[in-house]
Amino acid sequence: MNKIFFILILCISTIKIVAQNNTMGTAVTAENTNKSKVLIIPFEPRLYISDIDRDLVKENEMNFQDIKAKFRAALDQNIYVSLKKYYTPLSFYTIPQEDAIKELSYIYNSIGYKYEVMPAEEVVEKENAGKKLMSKFKKSKRSEDSELDSETRGSAGINNGQIISQVDDREKYMMTKISNENLINTLNKQYQATYYLFINELDIKRTMQESGGLNSQSQREIKVHYTIFNNQEKVMDSGAIKTLFNSNENDIEKIIKSEFPLISDNLAEKIVNVKPE
Repeated sequence: MNKIFFILILCISTIKIVAQNNTMGTAVTAENTNKSKVLIIPFEPRLYISDIDRDLVKENEMNFQDIKAKFRAALDQNIYVSLKKYYTPLSFYTIPQEDAIKELSYIYNSIGYKYEVMPAEEVVEKENAGKKLMSKFKKSKRSEDSELDSETRGSAGINNGQIISQVDDREKYMMTKISNENLINTLNKQYQATYYLFINELDIKRTMQESGGLNSQSQREIKVHYTIFNNQEKVMDSGAIKTLFNSNENDIEKIIKSEFPLISDNLAEKIVNVKPE
């Protein structure tokens, strides 16, 4: 009898634990469904541009294709994590590979790209108060210069009988243009997302960073181009986010760990700050 009683108590306890776990799981699911959905579209592999892959190949013993795939997947994963604070993120890396390839192929064939002038430069980094103030001053100065340039810079023309061609050297970013008018409607039926975050291009290049006076130091820059559409096919935001890292750093895992969360958090905030229609 004691053994039977003990078994009954054990069964009842197990049922209670399972019921509690099921209830907790249902609650979490219900909470997630109340959040708006954001579908992340990773950049096309051909739109990965890097100046440092030779260095990365030596350091990480990976080939060029593996490096590109690593950065592409890691950026998507970091964006997914950042979005979870505010939305229900949807990623093509969470579905079977064959399905993801098919879906992304349809999306890539339904869009085009166009270069647009970069808005006020936005470099995401950990700054002290002095750097922030200087950065703010530089942005203001660039804005004034841009206004002056817009008055003097124009298309090609004729001056004193000579053809004058103006070169537009302003920094640009890659913006998504939808060419298939059925794309968003098709995605809406399948994903019911409120926003569609297109990662248009990933650049990693060498650059020079001012360090005071006439001195400069070599840096590496990551630039992520993006476009945010709502489910009505309207562009809600578009631009590029940049971050700088040490020119001697060639460890892919360290680069991803130090830079991608900053970029991803900033992208998530871009969507949070979008003004709903």
